[in-house]
Amino acid sequence: MNAPRDPWSSGLGDLDGGAEARWPPAPPPGAPLPPFRPSLLLRRTRFAIDLPEASTATVDVDHSAGLASLYRDDRHVQTAEMPVEFQLERGRIDVAASRFGMERISLVAADGSQRQLVPAPGTPEHWRAQLSRRRPGMGRALAAAAVLVLVVNLMVLAPQLLDLLTHQSIWTGRFPSFDSPLALPAWANTALAVLGALAGVERALSLRNHWLLDVETAGMDG
Repeated sequence: MNAPRDPWSSGLGDLDGGAEARWPPAPPPGAPLPPFRPSLLLRRTRFAIDLPEASTATVDVDHSAGLASLYRDDRHVQTAEMPVEFQLERGRIDVAASRFGMERISLVAADGSQRQLVPAPGTPEHWRAQLSRRRPGMGRALAAAAVLVLVVNLMVLAPQLLDLLTHQSIWTGRFPSFDSPLALPAWANTALAVLGALAGVERALSLRNHWLLDVETAGMDG
């Protein structure tokens, strides 16, 4: 089976030069796909995939607004709040975000098979994918460290959170309370929270997600 072609290899616009792109919340139908600017890294990202209909689907994500926009052959089709399923002729594109990036962004065919969209050059996800390709050892180390941090967070912070919740007035007197066997100092809890956030970013940039491991980072499926 041939590997899916990178739809960005043919170029979808100037990624670096020119004036600052304007990003209306909902572009009009048929509006051209704006170039992706480095100044947008902290609030936007972009992915694309070649479709069986000999066209390219591009999804532009605005994290700051919680919106995803579908483009077909660089022309705007639809903008919707995430999570969203963009319907296509032979399937759909599922888009969902977490607190730190993308939770999933996949083309789901009519037979249920899935293909992950390709991050655009200049996006954080593209940089992370390039790192794994160029330095696979470092990529694996980052992925393993993120898993380790999230496991430790679940083991340490979850009991403390349960302790806090079961001692609230709405709980006490109705149900038995839970006393956490762990009592970390504030600085340790802060350090774990910061490391957990960094691990969440790493998982989001590498488009990895597990229903339990990433429960702390899930956030926009409600």
